[in-house]
Amino acid sequence: MELGRQTEQEVSRQLEREVDAERFTRLDRMLIAEQQASNEFADLRPDKDMAETMRQNRALLINRARKLERMGLATERTPGIWTISARAEPMLRELGTRGDIIKTMHQALEREGIAEQRGYAGYTVHRATPTERIVGRVVAKGLGSDELGQQIGLTIDGVDGRVHHLEVPASKAEDIRRGSIIAVEPPPSVPRAADRNILAATDAGGVYSPAAHREQALARLGADDADAYVRSHVRRLEALRRAGIVERVHAEHWTIPADLSERGLAYDRRRFGNGSRIDELSHLPLDRQVRHEGATWLDRTMLEGGRDSMPHTGFGGDVRATWERRKQALADMGYVRDLGGGRFRAPSDLIAQLESAEINRVGKAFAAERGLDWQPTGANDRVSGRLVGQAQLSSGRFAMIDNGLGFQLVPWNDSLSKRLGQQVDGIPMPGGGIDWTFGRQRGLGL
Repeated sequence: MELGRQTEQEVSRQLEREVDAERFTRLDRMLIAEQQASNEFADLRPDKDMAETMRQNRALLINRARKLERMGLATERTPGIWTISARAEPMLRELGTRGDIIKTMHQALEREGIAEQRGYAGYTVHRATPTERIVGRVVAKGLGSDELGQQIGLTIDGVDGRVHHLEVPASKAEDIRRGSIIAVEPPPSVPRAADRNILAATDAGGVYSPAAHREQALARLGADDADAYVRSHVRRLEALRRAGIVERVHAEHWTIPADLSERGLAYDRRRFGNGSRIDELSHLPLDRQVRHEGATWLDRTMLEGGRDSMPHTGFGGDVRATWERRKQALADMGYVRDLGGGRFRAPSDLIAQLESAEINRVGKAFAAERGLDWQPTGANDRVSGRLVGQAQLSSGRFAMIDNGLGFQLVPWNDSLSKRLGQQVDGIPMPGGGIDWTFGRQRGLGL
């Protein structure tokens, strides 16, 4: 079909629509060109000798100049003579881009059927690296505004009741899908609470003792929680030890520098890299977590302190409603007791039970596919075998290990990323996790 050239009436109608547009328009371009031609101002007086296009659209240009004046981007020096601000073009282009983004956000929410539940006042467009942590569901993913495909735009329905839009390098979002629940982590700007806690528990001689730290925590946390609390701090110390910041003399003697907080923050910044980091918290969409037999993001969030801070609006409200359905599903599966009246009683190790159930179910299936025996891995078991792949479970990412006779699933570590097909050996660490060593790839060779 041949469209042909626009008629003068069509061009005029389009220019009329540009008068009040909050973006950079052809009328703006004409005003700026007129000002540049005189090196001083845009002269729109009726007796001014001007190009025919300017004369035909003089009334529209005056109305546009008045719109720019209301926006603080133009000044009428004397009747008909206007000065257009140097900020006009960049600001109008920025407003136009923002308007396009908000339109994209609204369309994404309409596709999800939730546009009416998310007011425009809650739309947040991040034009720079966010300074706060954003957690929510990805409702849209598309090309960014760089026109080169190097940036990806994400629209996130946040648990904070807001809808966020941000752009990130494509390499950071290649595995993110619509429906996934993610966390956008800004670069660290303050020392970790764990580092401050370790310093507070370190004696005057610069020695930290996990047992002494546990004794301090017992009174306010109880035995089980105090154990978990100290283990999390020991895991942090193991990471700092590998970076040469602290020294482990033995299990109960860690040498801690007085400037641990500052050195820990510098270490975190180096590891973090530039810009925001995106962590996929759950590849399972929220509704599919209801009847999933495994430890889900929903379970961890609502059982580990998230219930009190979860908003009742936006995606936070959806999480609360889904949690009610999840509790009933867990009762139906036999993991919690239904006490009636909307009350349920869960065992203290519910998360561990759900994790174990999923790992065993998936592990047996993978082992059967390979004709191997399934070998569950205990907390203190050494791991040795060939890394044959990775599995994404609701409980997290796991390494798939074939030791020749059996098959194991163990928690994934990023150091394994380039070791597929190689022999790997792991030793459980005191604070949790596995300390990996790597060997040669098995196979034929000289």
